[in-house]
Amino acid sequence: MLANAEARHLKGKKILLLTPFHRSQRGNSLTSERIQNGLKKMEIDIDLLSLEDQDWENTMLHALSKSSYALIHGFHGLHFARVLEKMPDLGQLPLLLTMTGTDINFDLLGAHRELVLTAMRTVQRIIVFNQAFLSALALDYPEFQDKLQSIPQGIQLEPAAPMDRKQLGLEERDFVFILPSGLRKVKNIELALDALSQLWHQYPQLRLLVLGASIEDDYSEMIMNRIDALPWVTYLGEVPHHQVQAYYRLADVVLNTSEAEGQPQAALEAMSLAKPAILTAVPGNLGIMEDGVQGLYAQNSSGLQAAAARLIQDPKLKQDMGQAAAQLVGLKFQAQREFNAHAALYRQILAGAGS
Repeated sequence: MLANAEARHLKGKKILLLTPFHRSQRGNSLTSERIQNGLKKMEIDIDLLSLEDQDWENTMLHALSKSSYALIHGFHGLHFARVLEKMPDLGQLPLLLTMTGTDINFDLLGAHRELVLTAMRTVQRIIVFNQAFLSALALDYPEFQDKLQSIPQGIQLEPAAPMDRKQLGLEERDFVFILPSGLRKVKNIELALDALSQLWHQYPQLRLLVLGASIEDDYSEMIMNRIDALPWVTYLGEVPHHQVQAYYRLADVVLNTSEAEGQPQAALEAMSLAKPAILTAVPGNLGIMEDGVQGLYAQNSSGLQAAAARLIQDPKLKQDMGQAAAQLVGLKFQAQREFNAHAALYRQILAGAGS
């Protein structure tokens, strides 16, 4: 039996998710995989193809020749725009684009602006992760107002075997910050290193865990060289997503130091486990939580330092914010709500296309 009415309307319709990445655990790969798995459980016929697959172009051409898919759902405006540029015949199919962060915050403001805009004009609908992005895009590009829809990403953490702090060389008395992020320049890892370095002399029990794949080689080398010189910081590398819950549970506070975000998904995962957050006050992070309730926003290094010191000094505040963070995620970032919204949007697009 199909999970709901929206899914029943999609019976016999095959959907393709087209993601830029799948080899490393990063936003686009985890989001597309989560959506595929969630919709499959609703008995929706949905495939996932990555642009990292060596034969993705031939796979696409074969699928087009066989009319295999009723709808193509691409992730990331610039990457999907390049696919459409290579394969203009895709424009004959109903298309959906999820804009995931850097395409809005950087590509639309840079040299690739016109290419991204062409993709936005080609697709039937555009998903963004929050109302702030929707409002900003509608204001700057009113031609897309009727195409835009906000669907927050859902949080879905697999249970992981518990870990002991001693396994990572940590003591129970340590105050542990965790920064789950791939090593990319936009993630601004050095902000955490700079701010917390100042605090470590005052609070020698302070520790920082950095968890995520090395993505940009030069930047990763710079960050790892810095970490090597800081005895209170541990770089854990890329951890399989089904294990990250155990690492989050070891932490006291989760950090996101990005210069811009789509949605701070890893921070929200940790928040779901009652960890308060310190987030940079940037697009994609702003509006996720209420400052001073589920966590704290930081404008700069001194702001992050002050926020961290406040949570170290006040265990009751840390506990209260953590509980509020878990409540927020449970209320606003439910995975099944995300899946249902996608199924409904697919049905609307296909109904409009006469499929």
